[in-house]
Amino acid sequence: MRAFRVMRTLFKRDFLYSLYSLGYYVALFVSFIASSFILKNFLDSIGEEDILVSAYPLNYPLYITLIIISLYLVILSGVSISREREQGTLEVLFYGPVTPGSFLWGKYLKDLCLGIVALGFTALYFYLVSLFTNLGFTTGLIKALIMSIFLLSCVVSFGLFISSLTGRIRSSVLALVAILGAFLAIQLGYNALLGFEKESLSVPMLYVRQAMSYVFRGISWISPFAYLSRGLDSVVLENPLLYVANIGYAVAYSLVFMVLSVYVMSKKGVRA
Repeated sequence: MRAFRVMRTLFKRDFLYSLYSLGYYVALFVSFIASSFILKNFLDSIGEEDILVSAYPLNYPLYITLIIISLYLVILSGVSISREREQGTLEVLFYGPVTPGSFLWGKYLKDLCLGIVALGFTALYFYLVSLFTNLGFTTGLIKALIMSIFLLSCVVSFGLFISSLTGRIRSSVLALVAILGAFLAIQLGYNALLGFEKESLSVPMLYVRQAMSYVFRGISWISPFAYLSRGLDSVVLENPLLYVANIGYAVAYSLVFMVLSVYVMSKKGVRA
């Protein structure tokens, strides 16, 4: 019960502060602007081609929106522990009844709730888009929004894990940029090599592509953004078993990284 009260107190303190911060709404605004740009191109192509059939016209703009919201949340989570450690507030908190578990789960719930509120704004945005453009607000979009809750959970738990490893804000940001940049570079490089026919590649490049395929499969289970792609793909494929499986994978991913975060923080201590 005491741990629950500590979590609730930390949650209220951080949630209200983050909810009223300008950066949160700037991230939402940027995500909606990016989605609007994609939707404009989509509608322009309908006008030029006269017809364009799509069962999920709003799902790709939703994917772009989620990417931007996820980037904001992963940075927010990634600096949350290191900021308090650097400022010394973490050491003060741990003189009281605060434990690594209650502290981290409070941070997790706060960031996840920020993501859920953002999804509420996102649902309203796409509902208005549907009204003004006649693009269907489909059950597939509703399923994608529900799936997004679990995918944002992956992003938050990953960011907290990185923050638990680092001592300062600068280190957290650099680590996140390096890791996410490496994930992105591997994915883009692998996709680029897949665009070539086997016959057009030299023998060394074939070995490079094969090696990158193994690396890509490995990071697809570590990168939170890979879960985002797979989760939304399961909606498009209309496979209920795959949809539920991806929710299960996201929950397991979040639990693993939260347990690792608590363990690392317990071993590392509270000093920067």
